[in-house]
Amino acid sequence: MHREELTRWVGDTDAFLDRYWRTTPAVFRPAPGTGPTAPLTLEEIDTAIAGGLLRVPHLELARAGDPVHSSRYTRARTVAGVTTPGYADPDRVRGLLAEGATLVLRNAEHWHPATRALTRALEAELGRRVEAFFFVTPPGAQGLDLHRDDADVLLLQHTGSKHWTVRGGPTGPDWAPGEVTDGGPALLTGTLGPGEVLYIPRGFAHEAVGGEGLSSHLSLTIREVGTQQLFASLQRLLLGSLPVPGRPLGDDDLHAAAASLLDRFRTRLPELTAADVVEHARRAQLAEGTVPGLGSDPGIAALAARLGTPHGSPATAVVREGGNP
Repeated sequence: MHREELTRWVGDTDAFLDRYWRTTPAVFRPAPGTGPTAPLTLEEIDTAIAGGLLRVPHLELARAGDPVHSSRYTRARTVAGVTTPGYADPDRVRGLLAEGATLVLRNAEHWHPATRALTRALEAELGRRVEAFFFVTPPGAQGLDLHRDDADVLLLQHTGSKHWTVRGGPTGPDWAPGEVTDGGPALLTGTLGPGEVLYIPRGFAHEAVGGEGLSSHLSLTIREVGTQQLFASLQRLLLGSLPVPGRPLGDDDLHAAAASLLDRFRTRLPELTAADVVEHARRAQLAEGTVPGLGSDPGIAALAARLGTPHGSPATAVVREGGNP
């Protein structure tokens, strides 16, 4: 399978999947003009925040591992008489950045079309859901303490530099994402500059500190399904379109419904494989992450074109009595 987008990030994709995927952190330095570019620029972030429509939880600020309370960088807006809190306040956001807080834009693919195009391309190549997070960190600042993510991470340094430390992964299947006090010995340390890529395997503990200049980087989290998703997929595969009454009345109906379920399970179970269940769970996870309508046709402009709506033509003046428009 040709993985054009992944190639921009890691070069030889076969070597990446064989040598690093899920096992080893690594830094990749694509040749000039061949690597990925950040679809979301600092100027676009400025515009988005200044526009005032970004809200918590798509926007967050943190300092030294602790989230800054949203009341310190958001304000309420009143529309049609309804007041809603949580909208970004541009002045407060800039002030906290100047004081050393880290700005985190979560799931930028939800509202930024170019970022969504990137995540969709990687989803098609990897068969997993991909989400995009953008971090802006002042020099010497640390937004998050040592922590584990429930995802493989590909991150691209966009501006400035950042010093990274990646430690070991979980020792067994019963682990949880979040902060850790001891991630074991460092497996990788180094400073990333613009255009360089870092890969962190799922669950490997890591932390970073802003270097020279204002650091900004794009983190792509590559999600994997877990046991809960496998169980849900197994239920759907076993039941299919079997019509089962929601509330059987009486013992006879209840036993009939149970018998119908057992018959279906006995028929379907021998036909299913572990690969069937995993594939179904991954497809379901991809579908859950789809943003309805973003970049799709029909959009409003496409609908106007199909309806033959005049576009950009000067308005026609209305002539009132007396000859004056």
